[in-house]
Order: sequence, then C-alpha cells, then structure tokens
Amino acid sequence: MRPGTNRVCALPGWKELASIRPMYANNCPTILIFADVVLTPNGVSTFCRSLQEWAQKSKAARVVVLRPAREDRSEGSNGDLIGIRPMIQVPNPLYPDILLGHYSQAKLRRIVESFEGPKVIHIATPGLLGVSAAKLAKRLNIPCVGGYNVDTRRQCVESYLHLRGALAAKVAAFLDRRAYGNCEAMWAPSESAAEAARSFYHGDVSVIPYPIDTHRFYPAATREGAFRQKYAPDGKVLVAVVGRVAKEKNLDLVCEHLLHDDRIHTVFVGDGPYRRHLERKWNATVTGFLHGDDLLAAYQQADLFVQLSVKETFGLTLAEATAAGLPAVVLRSRAYVDHTHEDSGVEVLEPEELPTLADRCVALVADQERHKAYALKNRALAEQFDADTLLPKFVAIHAALAR
Repeated sequence: MRPGTNRVCALPGWKELASIRPMYANNCPTILIFADVVLTPNGVSTFCRSLQEWAQKSKAARVVVLRPAREDRSEGSNGDLIGIRPMIQVPNPLYPDILLGHYSQAKLRRIVESFEGPKVIHIATPGLLGVSAAKLAKRLNIPCVGGYNVDTRRQCVESYLHLRGALAAKVAAFLDRRAYGNCEAMWAPSESAAEAARSFYHGDVSVIPYPIDTHRFYPAATREGAFRQKYAPDGKVLVAVVGRVAKEKNLDLVCEHLLHDDRIHTVFVGDGPYRRHLERKWNATVTGFLHGDDLLAAYQQADLFVQLSVKETFGLTLAEATAAGLPAVVLRSRAYVDHTHEDSGVEVLEPEELPTLADRCVALVADQERHKAYALKNRALAEQFDADTLLPKFVAIHAALAR
C-alpha cells in the first residue's frame, strides 16, 4: 500500500497488518501514537491529524494513530489510523467521548511488532489505552515518549463536586504515573502543562506549542457569509465561543456576561457533555461540531472570539482564531495566552474586569480601524506557530530515541 493511503481497521488480523506495513526507508522512524480522545474534534485529534499530514508530505517520519474504535459512531480516517476495540468496555461518566476499556496486550503487541524499522511509542493521553501502551513499550523495550496534552486531574476537580472530584483527581494522578512514569522523554504544548507534568515526571519536559495550519485557517476579505447570515442577520455583534462544550471551559460565565446582552449574539461552536445544560438553562445557541470550511467560516465571519476558560493546556481554538484573523477577548490564563503580548489582537481581561466583557466586545467591533488592526496582528502572531516550523521539533524528539 502506498504511504498516505487512508486506512481504518479494528482488531486487524495478520493479512490486514501486512497491508499497512511502513513503506518508508528503513532509517525513517515510525511514531505510534496511542490516544484515547481522537473520537471527536479536540486538541489531541487535531494535533494528530496535523502531524500525520506533515509527516506524509515531508517523509521525515511515519505517524500511525491507534485509538479506540466504537460501533456506535461513524469514524473517519486521515492517514494511518487504526481502531482498536477493547475486550471490555465501561461507560465513562465524566467524558462520554473517551472510551474506558481493557485492551489485550497480545493484540497490541501484534500491531506494534508489525511495523518494521526504527519505531517509538508516543502516549498522547493517560487513559486506559495509554496505560496499556506504556506497559507494552516496557515489555518490548521500545522507547516511549509522553505527550501531556490533557491535565485530567484539574478537569476532574472542575467537573465533579466535593469528594467525588477529589477521588476522580486521585484516579487521574494514578493513571498519569502509570502512563508516563517510564517514558524516556516528555513533551507538553505549554509551560503550564509542563509544570503539571513535572509533578509526576522527574525528567526534562520539552515545551513545543501546538502547530497551527496557517494554510487551513486564514483571514477572508469580508466577514459576510452564510454563517453570519444565520446567526446574526440583524447586524448585532457576533461572538463565537469555539471548542468542546464542557463544564470546565467556564461556559456558564460566558452566558452570564454575554447571553442576555441585546447588542450581542453569542454562538457556541462545538459539542460536548455540557450542551444540554447550556440549551436548557441559558437557551444558548450551540451549533454542534463544525468541520473544514464550515469551521473556517465561523472564524472568518464572526466579529470576535471569546474564551473564558483557564484550564487549557494550550488553547488550540484561540490559536486557530488568531490564524483566521479573528480578534479575541479572553480571560487571563496560561498556555496560548502566554504567547500573546500587549500589541497583539488579543485583549486579555483580568478576573476583576469580567463585568466589562460585553462593553469591551461592543466597543472593539464599533472601532473599525482597531478591529481591522487586531485582525492583522493576530494573523502575524499565529504565523509564529506554523506547522512547518514546530512539527520538525516534535519529530526530532522521537527520531533521537527510535530504535
């Protein structure tokens, strides 16, 4: 099979495995990414897709993503994508789109050993698939790199209450140690994520921001279009809140300060376990997941991007918004906000300034010259995180260890 041919297989047999063997040069490493959360659009799945596309284009590595496979949803493919069905599946009350299950070591070993040449295992998430991958890497003496993409302990505390939150955080901490404890290298997309990783990983943690595909996200000549006509036909300020619809994203705070302001239309672009709450309590407009040109249109045609989450390990949607030339108003946090500066097109609010959020949004859009200048500055800011600049650094970490 030619490199780059799409492939999805669940519990592949020997004939199927033979058809997905790497066809690159023997000295080209194969990076086997184990990720529990690539079933729906999120930072991890977007990063995996970007890395696969860049690796296929540059031939610097072969990237294979191994993720849970489920019968209850349609799963697309992008590059080498292998679906693995667990032997036992357990519902996940915290994240329904993250599968919990027990994975057969024999089947995982059969898959990993089918790839010839130098290889390295990359653990993208500390879920049960990631823990299984760490165990397999130790047994097979394959180098293992950890990617701390999700601060699960903090998210558990945010999503659960009182004792349940503390218990969930302890379970998450246990999984962190099991998944990442034996890694030979660690990577995190921001310094705040690296600090969290250092609480259980005692080696060096490389900080490489998520790459932005500046060819996929770019400014448009006008903000007019179908998305704007649908959600703000009356000329009001159109605010886009893009990302996974989850409690820890501080979405109630967005609703509290923007949803009942007659000057603003606020649209939540995404989906997730908190969607029903937003629709029932706040009568919020939630689009569901948007992809490709539809997602790009949301960025290009909105007036402002708003983010009040402070739990991001990077904040990829804010980065995508800046690449599309969308001015932003955000709450002070770590991760991508740390890379912005006073002369960028991102206004950073301190917590005590939250009551002024709606007025700031309206004032920024009304000042057309400032709004246009912010759009240009944001595009320039995003170009510093272009995929062609950052992804070679990521591959280099793995290539140095692959054997």
